Formats: sequence, C-alpha cells, structure tokens
Amino acid sequence: MSNTLSIDKKGKFLEQFSSEKKEISGISKLAEIALEGLSFPTTRDEYWKYTRLTKIQNGSFSIQKFQGTSQVHSINERALHIECINGFFQEPVGDIQQGVTIESLLEVDSSISAFQDEFFTALNTAYFTSGIRVIVEPGVQVEKSIQLNFLSVGSDLQVQPRIEVVVGQGASCNMIYNWHNNGQSGNFYNVNSEMQLAKNGDLNVHQLQTGGDENYLINSTYVAQQRDSRFAIHTICLEGKILRNNLNIKVEGENCDTKLNGVYLGQGSQHMDNHTYVDHIAPNCQSSENYKGVLNDKSTGVFNGKVMVQPNAQKISATQSNQNVLLSDDATINSKPELEIYADDVVCAHGSTTGQLDDEAVFYLRSRGVSEKSAKKMLIKAFIFDVLEDIKLESFKDHVEGIVEDKFEV
Repeated sequence: MSNTLSIDKKGKFLEQFSSEKKEISGISKLAEIALEGLSFPTTRDEYWKYTRLTKIQNGSFSIQKFQGTSQVHSINERALHIECINGFFQEPVGDIQQGVTIESLLEVDSSISAFQDEFFTALNTAYFTSGIRVIVEPGVQVEKSIQLNFLSVGSDLQVQPRIEVVVGQGASCNMIYNWHNNGQSGNFYNVNSEMQLAKNGDLNVHQLQTGGDENYLINSTYVAQQRDSRFAIHTICLEGKILRNNLNIKVEGENCDTKLNGVYLGQGSQHMDNHTYVDHIAPNCQSSENYKGVLNDKSTGVFNGKVMVQPNAQKISATQSNQNVLLSDDATINSKPELEIYADDVVCAHGSTTGQLDDEAVFYLRSRGVSEKSAKKMLIKAFIFDVLEDIKLESFKDHVEGIVEDKFEV
C-alpha cells in the first residue's frame, strides 16, 4: 500500500515537469526512461539519509519564462556576466574573449553524469529548462571570470538550468555561480553541471549560495579530469530551506590535483547538505577536501564525503576534513567522511570534529573590551579563515568575507 502511494506521488510530481516539454530525444529521452525506474529519494536511501525531501515532492512548481530587463548582480565587476532568470539563460553581458565559445544547449549530445542512477540528475537531463555550453579552446587563458547569476522572478517555479564546461588542453578558466535572492519563495532549483578538463587544463569554480531561506536547491556537479589537470571548487552555503550540493569527480588521468573547499553557515531552520565523491582512477594524483560548518538555532548540516581509490591508482595522496561548530543546543550536524581504498601505496586520511565556541577564548576577548557578540563573530571568522584564505579569486573572497561579517547575530 505504501509503495503504491509512493509511486503515485512520484508520478504526480513528474507530471508537472514532463507536461512542460512535449518532445525530447536522444540522451534526454534515455533520462526520461530512467526516471520511470527510479524512486523519488527518501531518508531510507543511504544517499539521502539525512535530508528529507517531502516538501519538494509535495510541491507544485510551474515554468514561467522571464519577460523584461535583466539585472546583473555582480560579485566581480570585470566578469563576463550571464543571467539565468527563472531557469532561462540570457545573452552574455560583456565581450566574449577570442578562444571562448558560449552557446545555447538545446539538446544533450553526451553526458558524464550518472543520470541512470540519480533521480534529480535524470530529472534535469530529461526536462532542463535552458542550457549553455562554455568551451575554452586549447591554450587559452580566460582573462575574465565567467559569472552565472541565478535568480527568480515569481514564486513556486521549477528552475532547471543545465551547464556544460569544456576546458581544452593547457587552457584555464575561473567560473562563479551566484545564487541571488529576490525575496521570492517556494522555488525549486535543480541545477546540473558537467565539466571536462583536458590534459593540463585548469578550472576554478566559485559558488555563492544565497538563494533565500524559502527556496530549494539541488545542485549536482560532475567533473572529469584528464592527465595533469587541476580542478578546484569553493562552495559557500549561506541560505536555503533545503540546500543540497552533489559533487562527483572522476580523476581519470595521472598527476592531477583536485581541491574541494566548503563553508556552510546555517541559522533558523535551514538545511544544508554537502555530498562529495572523488574517484581516483589513475595513479600519482592528490586531492584535498576541507569543509567547515557553523550552525545556529534549529539549522541542520550534513557532510558526507567519500574518496574512492581504485586498484590501479597507486601513489595517491588524499585528505578529507570536516569541522563543525554548533552555536545552539538545537542545531544538528551529521558528518560522515569516508575512504574506500583498493591500492596499497597511498597516503590517505580523513577526520571530523564537532564542538562549540571556546568559552575561554570568548572570555579572553571580552576581558579586553570586546563585546560578547563581536567576540563570537571574531572566533567564527577565525574558524573558517583557512577555507576562505584558500580562495585565489580575490574579488570573490572579498565579497564572501563581507557577507560573513553580517551573517550571524550571535
């Protein structure tokens, strides 16, 4: 009986997406077929154990194409800006550098994602609202950051943008994903990104998630690294009713460097969930993960990071760290760093800690004339300092530091 009810609810949920896009083909059609066999995720699934999605499943979402003048919400004034409003990409604002192609993505020609196995990835692949492809030709060093601004005009919308990034051999690029809150509510963002780095490619991704406390975000990123490539991603989670980042990286070539950094600052009843998966397939590579969370009120945080070392991936250096501070008795963190190793010549380590602000440190600062609120803010900033300091894009780092300064009223 319960299984039938679940199937009926899934069917009702999917109807609002499939009815908006009548004709699909190719990989999108395969994804639609995959959805028929995939269950809507619940806390009974290990992958979604700590994130309850009932509010999304019971939601009613519509597509509303934006009509009007776009507004750039800049983090980096010099960046090439691309607005994604209500899930639809607008024309780039600024000159596109020679050697860089930005084109509309009308059909999915190929995919490195796991749409056959992951419900929301299949949902986006089948019914994405709009898509773009960014191609950086071999040897091109992109001078300006490429900033994607996601915002909604209206409420209870389905927003499913799709992004493909291809970094050619010896090329480099900085990207910014900026989720902006327009004061709307009930919007469901389901974003899918696929990023491919050729030999000696360099890609740095910066994500600022301030999309509002009454909206939902499922953000899935798939990365494939070839030999000698470097990939770094910095994810700053600041707002979201339900905020989930799925980061999946295949390190397919030797001598790659992979860096994953994240900060999540939760308050109220926010729920912030970061899932990472780094699959070391080739030898002689290194990866590092550093995620830090500060949770207040009744907010909840999740970190589930897994590093897989395949049998032929010898001489891997992989580290994984998750540290958390709880500012209230009602805040919750679920932390699960994992290592799965099938090679014997590796250096791998992981760790997780959870605690509260040091009362002695607060007392020390107060004894020197600092207010209790200021003392706690100083300690929070010090706690996340090393994660922010690792951001090399100064404009992004400065912008984030300014927001963090005003985040907590502790």
